[in-house]
Amino acid sequence: MIVVFGDLLADLSIRLESFPLEAGEMQRSPFVDLGPGGAGNVAIGCRRFGLEVSCIGEIGDDELGEIVRRGLAAEGIDVRHLAVSPGARTPLAGVLVDEAGEPAYIGFPGTLRIGSLRKDWDLAIESAQAVFTDGWAEHEGVARMVLDLLRRARRKGVPTFFDPGPGNPALDNKWHRDAIGESRVLLLNREEAGRLTGFDSPRESAEALGKMGPELVIVKLGADGCRVHRGAESVELSAVPVPVVDTTGAGDSLDAAVIYGYLSGMELQSLAVLANAAGAAKVQKRGTGRNVPTLADIRAVLKRSGADPEAVLPELPG
Repeated sequence: MIVVFGDLLADLSIRLESFPLEAGEMQRSPFVDLGPGGAGNVAIGCRRFGLEVSCIGEIGDDELGEIVRRGLAAEGIDVRHLAVSPGARTPLAGVLVDEAGEPAYIGFPGTLRIGSLRKDWDLAIESAQAVFTDGWAEHEGVARMVLDLLRRARRKGVPTFFDPGPGNPALDNKWHRDAIGESRVLLLNREEAGRLTGFDSPRESAEALGKMGPELVIVKLGADGCRVHRGAESVELSAVPVPVVDTTGAGDSLDAAVIYGYLSGMELQSLAVLANAAGAAKVQKRGTGRNVPTLADIRAVLKRSGADPEAVLPELPG
């Protein structure tokens, strides 16, 4: 069972013709979708790879919380350990995507308030095959819980996957460094790697981050592909050229592919190939959550790139 803990929020995805959207202006949208987002994207991505997944964390007892819970459950994700807090409001990300596929975000932080890991969450962490969490925290209690989760999992020998993301500008994000030190696999983009190391070069930042504790470092390079680094071994692959519809959630889809690939024992080259394919499959699809790529989507990208899908993908169901 893969345990996912993080920003389990609702995503409202809206397609726009162009930015900026001026006050008083009317634009018709050809696409609107509301469903799970944030760490839920990674959870759903892992399920698409056939992994068993349980989401732990907090949602409100509002309509948005129910949309998140129902959307995850519809993907076969275990939601029994989601804490539904009476009177709390679930966070919402408004994702506005232009015709070039580039997003802008409007965030509602919600009013979640749990600040320590619950006993049932502890049990889920200790019995997990792996845990994934991220660095987005709406309040300091979440940051403490992420660090506690990573430390408990590490003590039990459970593989830990951490994606710091951009962090929360309202909080001091120095805690990300402590979380990196407790992580077995670190997943982050070029800008985040540069912020944490001071290096512009993906190679230099990956090497520096590897010295902070993780066994494996994945630097996501967007349209340039990805770099996969472990010890003295490093692989950087260019992205698969595909038409871009919506880049939202591409990094989360890559994260899910890396979790599957790492747990399957893939060597670095194959892991990079699969990670790139998952990201490329996502940017061709609109929306997040239940719109993340299927195995069939990823298989199509692998074939397009000349890679052998059978070498890196589980068998398609049926």
